Amino acid sequence: MAKCCPSMAEVWYRKIMLKQSSSEKALLLDKHAYQISHLIAGFTVPLMRKLYHQFDGDMVQMIIFGEISLHNVSQFFRKGGADVPEKLLDDMALRNKLMNSCNVLSISEATGIPRETVRRKVEQLLQKGLLYRDKNNRLVVRSGVSTGFAKRNAETTQQILELAAKLQALLRTEDDNQD
Repeated sequence: MAKCCPSMAEVWYRKIMLKQSSSEKALLLDKHAYQISHLIAGFTVPLMRKLYHQFDGDMVQMIIFGEISLHNVSQFFRKGGADVPEKLLDDMALRNKLMNSCNVLSISEATGIPRETVRRKVEQLLQKGLLYRDKNNRLVVRSGVSTGFAKRNAETTQQILELAAKLQALLRTEDDNQD
């Protein structure tokens, strides 16, 4: 399956931001700095609030879980996962081959969170059933966990698209309006 059409954000970036000189970009970003900050905060603060509640107020646990998840699937998408059905990640026989497992030390180094803290939070995530250890005792996100995040991810995707459209409209120049 070939990559579909570019995202709205990619189109906007290529059409507007790459077309402008560095000084034009800087002027637009400076001119609208407060509004840009407000728009971005209007997206990130509610998202962090939702994640805060989803992880029972433990933002460190959320960061560690997110880092492990990101590390696990990065290999899949880096090696052509965009062209391979994602449902393959649910196949336990293939899962360990497709995903990149990690350990407490690598997560500590990636996040800057002390190793002992990562170890404690990983134990909590294991007890909650969000992670498991593979045959090499490395950390992997449990299959099916993403379904618990699917609705929130769909909502977040829509919010990102709306944010991108607002930023695009805000940073459009007079020349762009004539295209």
